[in-house]
Amino acid sequence: MAKNKLPIAKASVETTETKAAEDREMKYRSEDALRDIERAEAHKRDKVLMKSVKQLAKSKIKCLSKL
Repeated sequence: MAKNKLPIAKASVETTETKAAEDREMKYRSEDALRDIERAEAHKRDKVLMKSVKQLAKSKIKCLSKL
């Protein structure tokens, strides 16, 4: 009987570890997304950079429209 209970307890520990790993991954992804948003906002405030970005975007659109 002890052998039947051991895998159940082990599975419970594995489930807890998996949940903890998923929580850490979600926290990491959330922090990364927040950094992306902060960088995007900083770029949007940079007028010189945005002018260059718009020129680049127009150039890419022109190239893609030839396809």
